[in-house]
Amino acid sequence: MRTLVDLFHSFAPLGDKTALINRTGVRRFTVSYRELSDLSLRMANLLAQRGVAPGDRVLLWGPNSSWWGVAYWGIIMLGAIAVPVDFMSDRARAESILGLTKATLVLQSRFKPERLDVPDALFLEDLQYLLQEVAPYADAVHPDPDDIAQLIYTSGTTGNPKGVILTHRNLVANMVQINEGVPIITPDFSFLSLLPLSHMFEQMGGFFTPLYRGATVIYPRTLKPSAIMEALGEEDVYVIMSVPRLMQLLKSSIERELAEKKLDGVFSWLAGKAQPLSKGARKRLFFPVHKKFGSNFTVFVSGGAPLDPDVFRFWDAMGFTVLEGYGLSECSPVLCVNTIDRQVAGSVGPPLPGVELRLDGKEVVVKGDNVFPGYYQNEDATRAAFTADGWFKTGDLGEITPDGWLTIKGREKELIVTGGGVNVYPDELEGVLNKVPGVKESCVIGLDRGSGEEVHAVLLLDDSGKRPEEILAEANAKLDSLHQITGYTIWNEPEFPKTTTLKIRKFQVKEHVKKGAAEGSGGASRDHLVNLLAKVTGADPDQIKEESLLVADLGLTSIGRLELVNYLEQEFRLDIEDSQIGPQTRVSELRRIISRREKGEHRGHYRFWTNSAPVRALRMIGDALINYPLYRLFAKLQVRGAENLTRLDGPVIIVANHLGYFDQPSLMFALPREIRYRTATAAWEEFFFDDYRGFERVWRRLAYQYGTLFLNLFPLPQTGGFSGAVKYMGKLTDSGLNTLIFPEGGHSQDGTMKDFQLGLGIIAKELGIPILPVKIIGTDKILPPHQASLPQRGTVTVTFGKPLHFRFEEPAEIVVRAQQAVAEL
Repeated sequence: MRTLVDLFHSFAPLGDKTALINRTGVRRFTVSYRELSDLSLRMANLLAQRGVAPGDRVLLWGPNSSWWGVAYWGIIMLGAIAVPVDFMSDRARAESILGLTKATLVLQSRFKPERLDVPDALFLEDLQYLLQEVAPYADAVHPDPDDIAQLIYTSGTTGNPKGVILTHRNLVANMVQINEGVPIITPDFSFLSLLPLSHMFEQMGGFFTPLYRGATVIYPRTLKPSAIMEALGEEDVYVIMSVPRLMQLLKSSIERELAEKKLDGVFSWLAGKAQPLSKGARKRLFFPVHKKFGSNFTVFVSGGAPLDPDVFRFWDAMGFTVLEGYGLSECSPVLCVNTIDRQVAGSVGPPLPGVELRLDGKEVVVKGDNVFPGYYQNEDATRAAFTADGWFKTGDLGEITPDGWLTIKGREKELIVTGGGVNVYPDELEGVLNKVPGVKESCVIGLDRGSGEEVHAVLLLDDSGKRPEEILAEANAKLDSLHQITGYTIWNEPEFPKTTTLKIRKFQVKEHVKKGAAEGSGGASRDHLVNLLAKVTGADPDQIKEESLLVADLGLTSIGRLELVNYLEQEFRLDIEDSQIGPQTRVSELRRIISRREKGEHRGHYRFWTNSAPVRALRMIGDALINYPLYRLFAKLQVRGAENLTRLDGPVIIVANHLGYFDQPSLMFALPREIRYRTATAAWEEFFFDDYRGFERVWRRLAYQYGTLFLNLFPLPQTGGFSGAVKYMGKLTDSGLNTLIFPEGGHSQDGTMKDFQLGLGIIAKELGIPILPVKIIGTDKILPPHQASLPQRGTVTVTFGKPLHFRFEEPAEIVVRAQQAVAEL
């Protein structure tokens, strides 16, 4: 295998084997290896039709998904050059890279509130529709191994990005080196992708390597904790590509759960006793924790930053395998990794086969086919990156043991040299500070006061109220006298500025401290939230104040609330429910939710088991003995447009007007049995679960029990928690079930149809399935809504329209088309 094209040609023969899985938070979509091959060739043709030629640069700025993968392989199979940009980057950085590369075309995402304003840009989310109309690319591509495959732009310690040239030879070499160094991956493996594909650690370890071995990659839409745990619970995950910060967060989550159950002491005692045991015995001892990760979970792969030895020991004590590695984008990126047979806390392992490594002074320098040829159109930076004899200078300080294992001490540019000439490694001091109670996170920098650098701590404190002087005293008590921290600054933002792998951008922190900005309350994150609110609400950023009410002052609509929640999950990687944002929510309160990562309560009124075969059989019996005979006492049913039901191919959203309480049974009995018993009905949640008292509370709860069992109802809230209902509908759709919705949100009072609610558009967009319009006539004559009277006998007509298919329409357009279709029946 010489180029990525050779790897691509291995996809189609794997046929229906699952390559990629998209978990959108609502739906689950799979892409087979055959489909990945076909879609990628169509993508190559689409790019060619848009004016992209071999050798042109294509900017790829979007979140992880199968469509990112399709876009990437389409670029490669056209012979063009991919320019992945970190999805978390702001527009200014994307514009800078666009200018540096002079990219011919931009591929971006609708999930980014700030987009590049360039002609002919394509949205990744639209590819599923665009590629339907394009034939596979027929021209064979035969790149030379030394041709450029992609440009990766580094974050840069000074903020000036440099374009790392990675050739086909570089990428294929590292892929083969990894599989020789860690030969454990089989086609049965599933990788949970949590890091951006724009970062080489994830791209190599969680994209190329799994595809090389015929394994499966799983992409959650957001990195909020609940999405990660759901993926672990529902997918058969073998490997997680991780960074130290994420492993620390998972560790803290487990420790917090143990403390809440008063089991932290027992856990610590067991962890101590488990050390001499075999890994298998430790797995059995801590099986409740392993159960959360799945029966086949094999390994954490940690990279991107040094892993705290205490974090390593925490996972190792429970029998988890943690492979810490080391590399740089310039090296495609992996240089070293612990082996599956041996893992050492604090070490990044031996060099991979084919990688040469030595120390030049204390700096690690390397050679190998995986090492890049230079920076894009930057000869000065290229010359400075290599030694006179051609070894790449990593900029990292390290130590090599006699058996060849490497330990990284820190970045040379971050090394602090005190006035006394003592070398201080910031990472080591941060490891001490972060364990001191009261510290949420820390960043140690060197401040030059004119007589050498002083060791300065920038502290992000928790809510304990512990004084910073006490924190420093406690930390210094554990440090050598030559490595003492001499000053501090309090960081008042919710988080430090970070890279895509969650490393702190120390040069930005240092600049803020020098300017005194860290003592104030302003900062990039505050502006970012204000800009996000302005984007969603259309309000003037200058008019958005901390005391502004999101609904009353900024005009946040119900559809805007869901859009805001989606953006917040993407941008801040936190769990948040739309029910947490209400009429009384102010900007300051939203900032507090983000800062404290407060998790909203998820309503638990959904019962998916009512769609099981036994309950479906119960529903058939109930219809035969109770529901249908009772219905026939009052209604004569006429059905029109039944021929349109034969056109259904897969699940649909059934949409109807709403005249009265006989609408749902009338529509259901109008459906053929094979569709009727595979359809669930959305019902107004507040009808069952509002703040009722006494007997009314009892009968409404009983009505809910009957409705879920015998009518297959599920709750659809009108006042909050809408996202939970959409997620439930996604589960129905993934199981091949239909959803019935009455989008007027209530009964018509005079027989005329009310405007459909915008939520229908969001549901249709998220589910990605057709809408079946239905018109009901006559139910208001049998039992008028809001009238306490016995039903009157009458005729009900149910008319089915032709299914409506949607592609590029926005939610509002979908609602208009659906309402018009129902009205015209």
